[in-house]
Amino acid sequence: MEFNLERIAMSAALLAMAGAIVAKMVTMQLIKATRKAIEAMNQTRLEAMRDLGKVRSKKNAADHEQQSLQGKHKKAHTQLNKLKSELSEFKRSEAEKQKQRAAVRGKLA
Repeated sequence: MEFNLERIAMSAALLAMAGAIVAKMVTMQLIKATRKAIEAMNQTRLEAMRDLGKVRSKKNAADHEQQSLQGKHKKAHTQLNKLKSELSEFKRSEAEKQKQRAAVRGKLA
């Protein structure tokens, strides 16, 4: 009887050790799968951050270009108003000269 009890105890210990080994293997596989998932997620995150940086850079460039164009537009608008003012002034002086010429012709005639 004692011999059978030792045999049963040894068999139970071997089964427990085999179960522990199998549990360890399964755990290692799960850890490996989790690491791969984390690595893939980190890779995706890095790509998203790079894309975000590119988009921010493009937006900053577009904003800078828009500000530059607004400055040019304001400068052109100011210059246009100045030229319109000069043109109206020129037309006034030309009209005055024509009146003076007409007055001189009228006196001569």
